[in-house]
Amino acid sequence: MSTGYAYSAADLVDAARLVSFGCQPRLRPLGVPQYRDLLQRYRRDGAFRDVVDAMAEGLETDLVEAHELEGLVLHPRNGSWLSYQLKDHPKLGVQDRLVLGLAHVAIAARAYPYPADLEEESVKRVSLVEIDDFLRSLTERLRRAAVDDEGLAVPHAELDAAWRIYSKCSPGRPTASGRLARSSTQWVIREALEWLVSQGMAMRAPELGSGHYRLTHRFRLQVRESASAAAFSVLCDIRRAQLAEEA
Repeated sequence: MSTGYAYSAADLVDAARLVSFGCQPRLRPLGVPQYRDLLQRYRRDGAFRDVVDAMAEGLETDLVEAHELEGLVLHPRNGSWLSYQLKDHPKLGVQDRLVLGLAHVAIAARAYPYPADLEEESVKRVSLVEIDDFLRSLTERLRRAAVDDEGLAVPHAELDAAWRIYSKCSPGRPTASGRLARSSTQWVIREALEWLVSQGMAMRAPELGSGHYRLTHRFRLQVRESASAAAFSVLCDIRRAQLAEEA
């Protein structure tokens, strides 16, 4: 934080309020005048920016970006009280959580397979069927890559158990009422996408067809923050190979 600047109580209240807005990811600054004004102040006033950054630091979060449309984008660090873990999901057993984690990584890898994709502001569109098809293709590629030239197992520690479970599940088995069965992979993919909706990182897009979603800039920024993860790198490699074959 800059030295020689006397912060008033009002400055601290405004900084805390801006961080509070950032902790509500579905809020958009264009729809909340006070949020919009505080965001502009953050972008223009270095001293105010310092105190907001310090407050985010105290909450064990990384302030990724002050985006004009998305607002303050915060990325909770591992162990932060704001962080979300799959074990916190109330509906899922252990195997479901593995598949859900795979679905989250697959959504990101399919939308942003190249590093340059993470810098572009274009909005990506995905659907349950597209993500499921990608994961079906992915599990086959991982199965072929699971042994080396000498027939020895090549482990993907973060992926191995997940893709093996995924490959045994049906894609979109309906129940008697016509809904997706919980044992189907598309049900798990929908759970992943609906969680992104709840976090302001996706929007339903029924006008494009059933099971379609748009990914927001907030999702792209969060993926960019985590792009070094090993599982994401593996899935991006597979997606790029797939795109090269389709070209």
